[in-house]
Amino acid sequence: MVEAYRRSRRRKTSIIALILIATLVTLVPPSTANEILVTNVFDSTDLSSVLRDVSAQTGVNIIAEPAVQGWVTLELFDVPLEKALEMILTPLGYTFVKVDDYYVVGSADVASPIFPLLSRTEVVKLNYIGADRAANQLSDHFKANVKVNTVENTVTITGTEAQVARIKADLALLDQPSPQVVLEAVVMEVTVDAGNSLRADWRYEGKSGPSDPGMPGSGFIDFVSGIWGGKISLTGGLHQALASIKFLVDSGKARIHASPRLAALDGESAEIFLGKDRYYLVTTSNGAATTSSRLESIRTGISLKFTPRVAADGQVFLKIQPEVSDAVEGPDGLPLVSTRRASTTVLVRDGETLVIGGLKLESEYESESKVPLLGDLPVLGLLFSSTKKESVETETVILISPKILYPGQPAEVRDDDSLH
Repeated sequence: MVEAYRRSRRRKTSIIALILIATLVTLVPPSTANEILVTNVFDSTDLSSVLRDVSAQTGVNIIAEPAVQGWVTLELFDVPLEKALEMILTPLGYTFVKVDDYYVVGSADVASPIFPLLSRTEVVKLNYIGADRAANQLSDHFKANVKVNTVENTVTITGTEAQVARIKADLALLDQPSPQVVLEAVVMEVTVDAGNSLRADWRYEGKSGPSDPGMPGSGFIDFVSGIWGGKISLTGGLHQALASIKFLVDSGKARIHASPRLAALDGESAEIFLGKDRYYLVTTSNGAATTSSRLESIRTGISLKFTPRVAADGQVFLKIQPEVSDAVEGPDGLPLVSTRRASTTVLVRDGETLVIGGLKLESEYESESKVPLLGDLPVLGLLFSSTKKESVETETVILISPKILYPGQPAEVRDDDSLH
C-alpha cells in the first residue's frame, strides 16, 4: 500500500516537472530561441580571419568580395549574428546582405561588383523643389546614388537600405513649401524736370534703407549716372507713391506704361517684358546679280527681371535687372538700338517700395510749319515754311514693392498697396 502510494506520488511529480518545462519553453520567444549568437574576442585581427571565425562558430557561410580588408578590435558576447556583422563591418565602411541561407559582404560603393546584391532602388516624387536643385544640395557622398528626372520631378535612389533611408530623409528636409514674393511694379515715363522733382520729394518724404555693402546711403537709385543711393522706403507702399505722381500724370509730365504684378518663389527668377518687335527688311548681295532679302526682328521696350531671396528677419534681398531699349533709324536706313541696362542687389523690407530711376532716353522730333497755300508752292514754298528739330529727354522710373507670401497665406493681403 505504501509502495503504491510512492509510485503514484512519483508519477504526479514527473507530470508537474514536464508541465513546468513546457511552460518555460513556451515563455521563450521563438526569435530568441532560434537566433544565432556570436561570442568572440578580436584584438587587431585581420577582417578576413574575423569573418572566417564568425562563420565557423555560427555555421553560416559568409562570402566577402576580394577587396574587403581591414583590422578589427572588438569583444562580442551573445550578440545576434546580423548585429555582430554590423558592428564588425560598419566602422570599416562595408555592409552585408543575406542571400538565401548565406551572407555576402562588400562595399556599398556603386563601383563594387556586388553592389547590385547590396542595393535596392526607390523613386521619390518631389512636390515643392526641383529635382535637379534637390539633388545638387545632397551630400557629395550620395551623388552617385541618385538620378534626376526633371520632366516628372523625381529622384531615383539606388543604394543600400541605410543609404536609401538617409537620402529619403534628406530629400524630405529639402522638399518643403517655400515662401514666394509677389512683386507689384509701376513703370512710368517722366520728363527730366519731373524726375528731378520726384527725386527731391521722395528723398524728403522717404527714409533711406539698408543697401548693398559698400554703397552710400542716399536714396534714389540712379543707374545711368552711377550714383548708387540705396533705396527710398515709402512706408505707404505703391499707393503713396502713385499719389505723389498723380499731379505729374494729370499735367502730362508723366505717363504710366504698365503696372504689372508678378510672383516668384524664394530663390527663383521672374521676368516681364513690355515692348514690341520691330521687323526690318535686310537685303544682301554677293556682288553679282543675285540678291536675297530676309526679315530681321529687333525687340525694344522695357524688361524687368528679378530674383528674390527671403531673409530670416522678413526682409527681401532683390536682385534686379532692369533694361530699357529703343530703336531709331540710322543714316544708312538700318536701325540703331539704344539700350540702358543695369543689375544690382538691394535689401527691402516686406511692403516697402523701391524706386529705380536714371534710365534716360533722348528723342528727336522734327516738326514743320508753313503758311497756308503759300507754303505748298514749288520752290517758293520754302520761303513760307520752316522745319524745327526738337530734342526731348525723358526718364523711365520703376517703382517696385515686394510682398512676402508664406505657405497657406492668401494672395490678396494688402489691398491698400494694390493698384486699382
